[in-house]
Amino acid sequence: MISFKLSELAVYGNYKLTGGDLAVNKVSTDSRDCKGAVFVALKGEKFDGHDYIEKAIAGGADAVVSSKVLDDKITSKVPVVLCDDTQKALGYCGYLVRRQCKAKIASLTGSCGKTTVKEFTHSILSLNGNSMCTNGNFNNDIGVPLTLLRLDNTLDYAVIEQGASHLFDISHTCEFVKADTALINNVGGAHIEGFGSYDGVYKGKTEILENVLSTGGIGVVPSESKYITRWQSDFKSAFNQGKLFTFGPNATDFVQYRNVKDAKDGVSFTICTQGKSFDIKMNVIGAHNASNAAAACALALITGAKVDTLEQGLKNASSMKGRLYVHNFKNMCLIDDAYNASYNAVIAAIETLSLYEGYKVMIFGDMGELGDAAIELHEKVGELAKGKVDEILCVGELTKYTCKSAGNKAKHFNCQSDLVQCARELIQKHSFTSFLVKGSHSMHMDNISKELISAGE
Repeated sequence: MISFKLSELAVYGNYKLTGGDLAVNKVSTDSRDCKGAVFVALKGEKFDGHDYIEKAIAGGADAVVSSKVLDDKITSKVPVVLCDDTQKALGYCGYLVRRQCKAKIASLTGSCGKTTVKEFTHSILSLNGNSMCTNGNFNNDIGVPLTLLRLDNTLDYAVIEQGASHLFDISHTCEFVKADTALINNVGGAHIEGFGSYDGVYKGKTEILENVLSTGGIGVVPSESKYITRWQSDFKSAFNQGKLFTFGPNATDFVQYRNVKDAKDGVSFTICTQGKSFDIKMNVIGAHNASNAAAACALALITGAKVDTLEQGLKNASSMKGRLYVHNFKNMCLIDDAYNASYNAVIAAIETLSLYEGYKVMIFGDMGELGDAAIELHEKVGELAKGKVDEILCVGELTKYTCKSAGNKAKHFNCQSDLVQCARELIQKHSFTSFLVKGSHSMHMDNISKELISAGE
């Protein structure tokens, strides 16, 4: 990371610094990894980092950021920054690094697919210079600052994923990211409970555009979104000034994708942009990945990528475990998409499963944070799935509505172990079985994936 002074943090946040100043070369929120670091004592629902301050100091922490007044036996050992909110202070640490970094920063959000687009974009930008991106799903108000702390002066580009489950979540992380470019991948049925409505989801995701355009940056949105006319109205001047672009299947889009053909060994399509085009087959499954690829191309281009690096950048990108990752075995295959589940992602995964051979089984756990739309969307999954797959195995309270709408094609289980046993019996019953595992992260559907991988092996 790029170092900053402890006194800079105190001044920027209007905090009180006790003890001497020092150069900060490492920031940690983990008391077990504090040697030579400033320990930020975060406080969560089930933990309080302040309880581990002495352990952090014993482990070699050089300084502490605390929202609680500490006694003299601690302040006599190391410098202490006293703040009102350690989580916000962590964000400021990230910003103090980011403001010194000369890399072009690309940011993105969306209801689903954003991690895939992040990886695709990073792969393209890596062919244009030294690039880094968010690790995993470190996309919240803790993960984003931790990502910014990884920035250094060797970088030309950084791709920062920004997630949200409530209004102003993205506005908050934008304070630290200060992106040069921004992309909204889509706006769909995710985190409706936190946002309050579909309109709330639109407003929440659009915060990333408002921020980047207000500072002279450039943005990209999907032309296929039902909100495209609203963006065109809300950001009319940005479109007219060439500060806001679109990606999609239309001839007027900045980056277009066409001729999409999905198959169990990968998706193929054509990308067209700036008067050039290329045909590509990627080693990822799902027709929706053609849109994800076009989004990545658009974000990479406005961030500085050369058009002739797009094709190779996409080819270099690979499928991520837990996100439509396919495990093939002698008498079965598992499409592991267990990591999380928004409504749009579930529908896309069902379409992918329908391409596979043998007896097609969807294993489905509750989709979370859907608020008043929860029952309706779970019913819609059942209605679609019953025409695409042979059997649906469900677990969770909300998937009872999926079973009801899917009729005799669906079975509901009170626990994962009973569901896994049924799945194992289906493997024995049919010559070849194709499984899809999908559900909210809180449902721990990855445990079912592990069981089926074991059965396949």
